[in-house]
Amino acid sequence: MSRFKLYFGVFATLILFNSCVDQIDFPLNRGVEKLIVFGQLNNLDEDKFVMLSETTSADREPLFSGQYLVLNDLPRPVTNANVFVVNTQNQRFSLNQVEPGKYMLPRSVQIREDVGYFVEIQIEGKTYRSEPEQMPAAVGTDEVSYEFSRGVFDNDPDRAFISIISDVTLPDSENPYYLRWDVDEAYYWNLTFFPNPFNRAPPDCYVFGFPDPERLPLFSGESVRAGLNSSSQLLAQRIVDESFLSRHYFNVRQVSISRDAFRYWSRVKDLVNNTGSVFDIPPAPVRGNVRNSANPDEVVLGYFEVARISQERIYTTRADVPFFISEVCTYSPERPITDYPVTCLRCSEFPNSTNDTPHWWFDQ
Repeated sequence: MSRFKLYFGVFATLILFNSCVDQIDFPLNRGVEKLIVFGQLNNLDEDKFVMLSETTSADREPLFSGQYLVLNDLPRPVTNANVFVVNTQNQRFSLNQVEPGKYMLPRSVQIREDVGYFVEIQIEGKTYRSEPEQMPAAVGTDEVSYEFSRGVFDNDPDRAFISIISDVTLPDSENPYYLRWDVDEAYYWNLTFFPNPFNRAPPDCYVFGFPDPERLPLFSGESVRAGLNSSSQLLAQRIVDESFLSRHYFNVRQVSISRDAFRYWSRVKDLVNNTGSVFDIPPAPVRGNVRNSANPDEVVLGYFEVARISQERIYTTRADVPFFISEVCTYSPERPITDYPVTCLRCSEFPNSTNDTPHWWFDQ
């Protein structure tokens, strides 16, 4: 599994899973629903995704949840769309909806480097298209490391946290280049092992997320002075908690993008700095590169990008952590089952989790 909260966020939850688009909510101007599009084509051998959702208006019908009707401002998935990836040689590839609002292009579709690509979306008689983009020619590499520290974090003066750092080798290119880093995490979670007649252990549990959704590292090659071929980047920080009791991965993607995509993410970063998180409600929408073909004045949010990616992974184990970590799920015969957090009982309590071991888990 890879990354693009994307997912930054189209939905309120992170979408993981072989996509690298971070997701962003724009629940603005409640009287007019707005389409949100996020997607990415890249050079990696993985399934590609386009995420479709829409903002909610003031008169939107409530959601039915269990026995209750619920009102909320979260973007809702668009499930009735026909989605295509098209290149500038008129090759068209249809995407299949695999989850509500999540449309997949299989990894068997090879993304060519010599042509441009755009997304075409058909919804209720309307057609939306992005501006064509071609895969950038160059991307750098990352030498990823981590540092454990104790100090001020989230206004707590004595907090244990980890920093993910990269010594970046910049692209070898005479042309301008534009970089963004996406970081996601995956860790093994130890469910409580309750004694049983068969001595059967609980199932494996792997949890996925984003360690630092407030951070959006960007780098423009336009400002690089002659002869500079490296840079150091702080990519993510997060607190040290029970998730570090077992193997804890950080997956780093250096994403080479177009100038227009860089400008889009720069505007998003400015809004994040003003509001505190890519998951907070921005004060104004950031228009991307998707337009209504018949009504270009319609505001469409999000971005569909074509990128070149280099990827690195690093992990920690319990032995690497220089701090004491309490074990919240350890079994005790004196402890009633109601005293265990629900995440100690069922892996599914985590929003993004699985019992299946990722295929790359033991590669390192």
